[in-house]
Amino acid sequence: MRSLFLFLLLLNILYALWQLQAASVRPDSVLPAQELGGVEQVPAASAGSLAETAPIARSEIVEEAPPAALCITLGVFAERREAEQLLQRLLALDVQAGLIEDDVVGSTDYWLVMPVSGGSVDALARLSLLQEQGIESFVITRGPLAGNISLGVFSRLDYAEARQAQLLADGNDVRVESVDKMRSQYLVQVQPAARRLVDQALLGRLRNDFPALQHQYQACSPVAKLGELP
Repeated sequence: MRSLFLFLLLLNILYALWQLQAASVRPDSVLPAQELGGVEQVPAASAGSLAETAPIARSEIVEEAPPAALCITLGVFAERREAEQLLQRLLALDVQAGLIEDDVVGSTDYWLVMPVSGGSVDALARLSLLQEQGIESFVITRGPLAGNISLGVFSRLDYAEARQAQLLADGNDVRVESVDKMRSQYLVQVQPAARRLVDQALLGRLRNDFPALQHQYQACSPVAKLGELP
């Protein structure tokens, strides 16, 4: 009986020691989250900032516009009549095409201009004085130089400057103004859908009737209503 009592007492002591040892080991056995498996956790604040920057990165992506369709332009014609003849030929072959009219600088004139600031009365008075001196002149009535007096129009700048020097020497206040003379040129534009129909064989046949015909591929331009001529 005494042996049983001692055995139970020893068993309780051992159990108490085991409890104390388990309590002292438990806090140290829990590793920090960042040391588990070598995986580093992202703080909550950092994750939030990444979520905020994602829309910004997406907004910086710019979609490129598709390349513009290319047309074939045929020409260039100084006369509208020739361009219309070519257009009729193409329409007869079911080639979708249209007419383009461009205004380009044909040449440049150089005007000797005496500025007038006092209106038409001052212009007529100055004109009368110039004509009394035997200087050919007239009042400009149209364009950006209207209201001033012209003392000559020249096709070359050096001629205009030579005459200007003479007039300045005589005490006349004149300046040289360049004026572009516009002219129209005409092109026939073949639409992208019909571009495959305009092959080298067709171009060769067209050049028999239009020897100076040139063709090039370029971005399509607005044209007159396709298939219709004024």
